[in-house]
Order: sequence, then structure tokens, then C-alpha cells
Amino acid sequence: MDRKAVLEPFIPNQIIVHLGKPDENSRNIRIPFISYIKNVACSEIYPTWPENALRANIIAIITFTLNRIYNEWYPSRGYTYDITSLPAYDQTFIEDREIFDSISKKVDQLFNNYIYRE
Repeated sequence: MDRKAVLEPFIPNQIIVHLGKPDENSRNIRIPFISYIKNVACSEIYPTWPENALRANIIAIITFTLNRIYNEWYPSRGYTYDITSLPAYDQTFIEDREIFDSISKKVDQLFNNYIYRE
């Protein structure tokens, strides 16, 4: 078996987002992974930024999210979700926010890209 194939994470279909602080009694929502990335990207970056800035930030958002999922950051601490919606803990996620078309298209192009180290 190819060692690289074993080490690389796969992109999950869904993610569970906690809509509040970790210990706060808030709702958890299950959404498609790509929808989460689009929402965070639209919440944290501007669609008018230069192409390379958009690419770098989207890849950073994907990488951070995968890190939380694959290290089981919250489940290992007894929580029933993958990530919170707050930038003080994770990344900004706003339920039902508008998704900018240009960022949505860029995420569609990049959502299988992430940074990892062996």
C-alpha cells in the first residue's frame, strides 16, 4: 500500500458545528463539509481580495478544519461536535449567512486541497 495514501486524510462529507462556546448549551448542526468551508470563507475573507490571498485563506480554512476533525479536538474532550462557530475558539461560522458566488466557486475549485505534514 502507498504510504502517502495512508497518511493523507480524506475530505469528510459532513461536519457537526456547535453554535456557541464549547461549554455553552447551544445547538449543534450537521452540514456538508463544503458548505461549512464556504460559510467560513465568506465570514472571514473578502471576495475582492487578490486571487492568491483568496486561495491561501481558503486552503488555511480547510486545513484548520481538517485538523480539528482528524485530531478529534472536541470529541476527545467529551463533546459531541467537530468544531465551534466562534473565532475565539475556531473559525467564524454564521448560520444561514449569504454565500458570495465568487468565493463559492473558488471553494469548489480548492476544497480537496489542504496542508499536511508527515
